[in-house]
Amino acid sequence: MCLRHLLLCLLAIVVIVNESKASWEEWWTYDGISGPAFWGLINPQWSLCSKGRRQSPINIEPDKLLFDRHLRPVLVDKHKVSGHLHNTGQFLLFRADREAKVRVNITGGPLAYHYQFEEIYIHYGMDNDHGSEHHINNYAFPAEIQVYGFNAELYHNMSEAKHKSQGLVAISLMVQLGESLNSELRIITSAFNQVLHR
Repeated sequence: MCLRHLLLCLLAIVVIVNESKASWEEWWTYDGISGPAFWGLINPQWSLCSKGRRQSPINIEPDKLLFDRHLRPVLVDKHKVSGHLHNTGQFLLFRADREAKVRVNITGGPLAYHYQFEEIYIHYGMDNDHGSEHHINNYAFPAEIQVYGFNAELYHNMSEAKHKSQGLVAISLMVQLGESLNSELRIITSAFNQVLHR
């Protein structure tokens, strides 16, 4: 009888361990022991997060940036895009339809390749003081819109490009609150109250 209970306990532990491995992405936050300072310790696959190189989120300090007067502007094609809006429980995710006949390209600036728009992440907080993932001079914006594209010259899709050199481009737009309304943005912001609090 005791051996049977021991085996059941071991089986329960294995199930719990396997379940916890599958849910890492649901566990992270931006605060406390599950925040950015601990991401590399929580999950071995995120070990680069603890090394402090090429990581996100960051605090941008404008007085430490170098101005490049030869830098070209970033160009984004102006085509209407259809897609689906998903609530991940951490942020809103807009994913463009892959069957679209017209693609939105991102080029110029420091980019050496053409990138094809694929996703938008929208980060926002429960109040207007903290919603952006990144900061500027330690200031958190009410929201942040991140536009992602994949290198369409070297890779076939976002999944293939995700872990490759020059594979992705990300553009962050910091959002401030204002008086004027934007009808296109309103389509997306109407889903904000459905996102679970982290």
